[in-house]
Parts: sequence; C-alpha cells; structure tokens
Amino acid sequence: MAAGIFSIGALPRLPLGAALTFPADIAVGLIWLATAAALAGSAWRRGGIANRTASVIESFGIGTWVASTAVLARILMLAAPEDPWPARIAFLLSIGLWLWFVPRAVANLVRLARSRRRPNGIVLLSTVATQAIALIALRLFPASPAVRWAVAALMALGAGFYALAAFLVVRGHIAGGWRLATDWANGNCILHGALSITGLTMIASGRFGEAAILVYWEAVIAVFVAVEAIEIARLAARVREQGWRRAILVYDVSQWARNFTFGMFYAFTLAFRQVYPGPYPLRDAIVACGSYVVLTLLVAEAGLLVATAARRGAAAAPMAAPPPPGERGARSRDAAPAARGSAGRARPARPRSPPETG
Repeated sequence: MAAGIFSIGALPRLPLGAALTFPADIAVGLIWLATAAALAGSAWRRGGIANRTASVIESFGIGTWVASTAVLARILMLAAPEDPWPARIAFLLSIGLWLWFVPRAVANLVRLARSRRRPNGIVLLSTVATQAIALIALRLFPASPAVRWAVAALMALGAGFYALAAFLVVRGHIAGGWRLATDWANGNCILHGALSITGLTMIASGRFGEAAILVYWEAVIAVFVAVEAIEIARLAARVREQGWRRAILVYDVSQWARNFTFGMFYAFTLAFRQVYPGPYPLRDAIVACGSYVVLTLLVAEAGLLVATAARRGAAAAPMAAPPPPGERGARSRDAAPAARGSAGRARPARPRSPPETG
C-alpha cells in the first residue's frame, strides 16, 4: 500500500519520475500478487485466517488488504485508461474484502469500547479501508449519481469509524500505565494518515469548497505535528535506553505505516493544490519538498528490510557444510583404524575376556 501511494502521488513529482512510473506500477502489482498468494496459501492451512482475525486489535490489519487492493485498482486505472475492466475487477475485489472486514471491525470496536484495553492506531484502518473504497469509486465512476450517494454514505461511515477509533486510542493513552519508549506503537501515526485519506476523498467528491478544505487541511497538520512530535520524543527515549543501533536500525513490519501516512498526507496536500491553487506558502513548500521526504522514508524502510533479511539468512546458514553421505562413511572407516593404531602405540591392548554365556 505504501509503495502504491508513492507510485501514484510522489514519484511523478520527482526527477525522471514520469519515466519510472510504469516500472514502479509493475513492481507494485507484483508485490500485491506475491502478498495475495501468501495470504491465500495461509488461508488453506488450518487456523491460517483465524490467526489473523482472532485478535481484537490486530484483526484491524485486514484493513490494509482492502486499501492496498483499492490502490491497485487506481494503479491499473492510470496504467490502462483505455481498458477500465482490470481496475474494475480489482475494485470489486476490494469491495468484497471490505464487506468481509467491516462487520468484524464494528464488533471489535464495540468490544474495545466496553473494555479498558489500550488499542493503538491500527484500529483506524477501519477508516482507511472505508475511505479507500469511496475514493476509488469516485475515480472509476465519477458521473454516476448512485455512486456519489453511496460515496457520501461511505464517507460518513468512515468519519464515524475515525471518531470512535481515535477516541479509544486517546482514552487508552490518557489512562496511563504505559512507557513512551516501549509502548507507543508505530501504528499510532495512522491518527493523521486516516485524516489525510478522508481529506483526499473530500476533494474528489467535489462537495466541499476551498475554505472548508483549507480548515480541514490545517486540522490535519495539527494532528500530524502532534503525533510526529511524540514520535520524536519516543525516538529520543529509545536512544537513551537502547543506543542508536537498537533504537533506529531495526526493522518491524508496522513501520510501513509511517510510509503510508506520510505518502497519504503528501497526496492530500498535492490534490488540494491542484484543485484549489491559491497562495498558501506552507502548502506549496510541502508539495515542493514532500516527494523527497516520502522517497527517503521508503528507501530507508526497504533498506532496513533487506538488511534484516540478510542478517537472518546469515544466522540461519550452517557454519560448515556437512560432507556428502558417501564421503562421510569413508571418513568413518578411515578414522577407525587410525584411532586404533594411535591407541596401540599409546599402550598395549589388553586381551579380551571371553564372552559370558548362560
């Protein structure tokens, strides 16, 4: 999902980005196919899907399946505008995943509201998945009145998801009992990422004027700054406790959430400027420099992934390869006489006693 958002939003704004967009789209499609194949394979194993849906909090990760498939639909739409059916098929698949995901998301949000558990920002993927469906529906069927009414309902539902999920995240952290260095989750940056995709959908819907979008964009910036200030404080705390290497040069799959949220904020800001090109210096500066920030984060995360995979592969490799089976037996036979000979030189062999019988 993060790579797809980069390919759609930030990459075309970079030098040589237009030439690299099509290869990047192919790479994103291959990543999606590999991930889908892995998930399908796990579904066939006993407990494969249950392992992903059993946890009240972690089950919200299914929202990334919905959003990434919707992003794939957008990529297919841009790559082949003359043939809409590949994009529509991907869109229908994302709708199927969303219909499977939403009842679970609603039930788990209710469970969390009734408990005192401290969820993290992953629960906001309920908003991300819903707004992704609404956004791609607008892109694929911009002239359909029925689709526009359905999108309005989806946007309202996504906003309701955000209100409840964000309340649960904030309530859990206000209650205390957690440490910044160890308990603040990477997924909490979705607090502003979910707002950004909602803003992008607002612009695509055409239902909101420039003044409303400006106020909303400024509110997203406020949340962005607050969340990332906490992230910086957490980084400082981790460095103090664990050192630079263990605090920064570590990989975790949840870190991709930051690539998604920064990429989505950039896409929202870029769309705001394209639709309403007013004189907003901060917005123009973000558009000018944001693509490089998104690229840097993507390269850094990919580098951590490759380095971690290489270290794990080296740790799992045997220290020395075992000899072939035939050679192993020959070595054993050759070693036995040598051992007996050296033992005979060390001391005379004792006569063997006859075996006992009876």
